Amino acid sequence: MQRRTLWLIVGIAGGALGMLGLGGGLLALALTVVGGSTLTAAESLPLAGIMAFGLVLGIPLALHGWAGWQERPSRLFNPSHVGWLWLLLVLLIGLGTAVSALSLTPVLLLPPIHVLTMALPPLIILCLVGQALRGLGGSWREVIASMASGGSLGMGASFVSEVLIGFALVVIATVVTLITPGGVERIMALAENLEDPTWQEDLTNLFELLLSPTVAISLLGVFSIPVPLVEEIFKTLVTGVVARWVRPHPARAFLWGVASGAGFALVENLFNGALGGAEGWGVGVISRFGATVMHCVTGGLVRWGWGQLWTARRPLRLLGSYVAAVTVHGLWNTAAVGAVLLSAGAWVHVHKGNELWLAPMGLGLLMLVGTLSLLTVAFLIALPFVGRRLASEVERTPDGVTGSEEVSNSLSSEVLIP
Repeated sequence: MQRRTLWLIVGIAGGALGMLGLGGGLLALALTVVGGSTLTAAESLPLAGIMAFGLVLGIPLALHGWAGWQERPSRLFNPSHVGWLWLLLVLLIGLGTAVSALSLTPVLLLPPIHVLTMALPPLIILCLVGQALRGLGGSWREVIASMASGGSLGMGASFVSEVLIGFALVVIATVVTLITPGGVERIMALAENLEDPTWQEDLTNLFELLLSPTVAISLLGVFSIPVPLVEEIFKTLVTGVVARWVRPHPARAFLWGVASGAGFALVENLFNGALGGAEGWGVGVISRFGATVMHCVTGGLVRWGWGQLWTARRPLRLLGSYVAAVTVHGLWNTAAVGAVLLSAGAWVHVHKGNELWLAPMGLGLLMLVGTLSLLTVAFLIALPFVGRRLASEVERTPDGVTGSEEVSNSLSSEVLIP
């Protein structure tokens, strides 16, 4: 009865998440329209992301929570026909790019394309891992719950922590600037510029601010160290703690982690992929695909470490997997931020006529983008490979119980995964 009550709570939480996302998006849309401003793609894309955040994660969680309360079993997570998802992703990217480039009412047509396109990469990665595990990693209910935990609680805790870290760094930078000669004048000049709409509309001014040594070094430092440290803690924390009672085998733990990373990446895709508006939408989609794969890899790695802590009593494996995930995440963010800074620098030099710097900046940008591309391909190969290895280990259980039987038995005594 207690388990049924917990699943009922999960279902209610999923329904609340769905209503919160839909209601929040509609409220923001109403405020924009009432304010008299013309709705643009740069505004409609985040609004669509808010609504999709609640609906994509909330409705499935509510349905599975209700099914868990009714004690209905959940099918093993063994998806098929992933090839059609790849084809659909390519078609949606092409359609979205055409809508953006040809200005075919992107404010209305692009948001649904944006939501579907940003949701496909996490789903594709999850399906690839599920196929490799051959249904031995757990159930659909576990995957949905893990995605919801990573996308809601994991993302929420990470966001709050990162905001606090950013605020602390801004305060420190401001204090340091104030005590240096001429610091007060520089801060006052920056404040005046930021309040000037004309100054803000000139991308060259914004890029020059971004390329200033203080801002550039701060961005590289924050995204390379604190952000990976925080996100790799919270992304799989909920399912990691739940494993204290479930004691999942490595294949199951790995799938939970990949699902948590997929949920985390889904929310990032919906919002970060909308930052460029209609003009930068295509580039944003491509960059978010690589980031999605990275989040799934690091999520699976850390979650495997959690499983080793509870089942094998080896805390050093959890520490090692966490350090490895933070390192991979930090290197990825360093290359991504570096590519953004080099792109901004190239823009500034082109508009100022300093073409001498374009060649070295272009070479550096090519190296960073190439590194990110190679990492993406390596991760795409590694995820199914690890899944197949873990599935083989489950099938070779020493007590004579096959992996399929073990997973099926676990479904009969399924526990709460928030």
